[in-house]
Amino acid sequence: MLKFGLNQITTLVEQGRAQLVVIAANVDPLELVCWLPSLCRKKDIPFCIVKSQAQLGKFVGLKKTTCLAITDVDAGDKQQLENLRNNFRAQFNSNIALERTYGKMKMGIKFQHKEARLQKLKDQELIANNA
Repeated sequence: MLKFGLNQITTLVEQGRAQLVVIAANVDPLELVCWLPSLCRKKDIPFCIVKSQAQLGKFVGLKKTTCLAITDVDAGDKQQLENLRNNFRAQFNSNIALERTYGKMKMGIKFQHKEARLQKLKDQELIANNA
């Protein structure tokens, strides 16, 4: 079964019934789906990100859709789905580079120049005091 729509996908992921979630990258505003990968990681449901909403819309018979989920497949296709799940879990769920990381705060250019001038003055003072 192929389910689509943000509310329905959210419910399926929270209940653990979604087997694979596909998210469109060009959703506007992005805040609609930016939390969905975190939810999928938390519930250990594989997800992937595709380029356009139109590509997803073709699968469900609409012009475009933000996300879709696969809930169950025929017995003959279970092996292919499991291969997709393993690949996407390795590429997206387990990829630490995709998780949000917090780095050191970088100051603005004006502040950097001001600090450089102050440091230069301090260095000149030290040289004058030592001489």
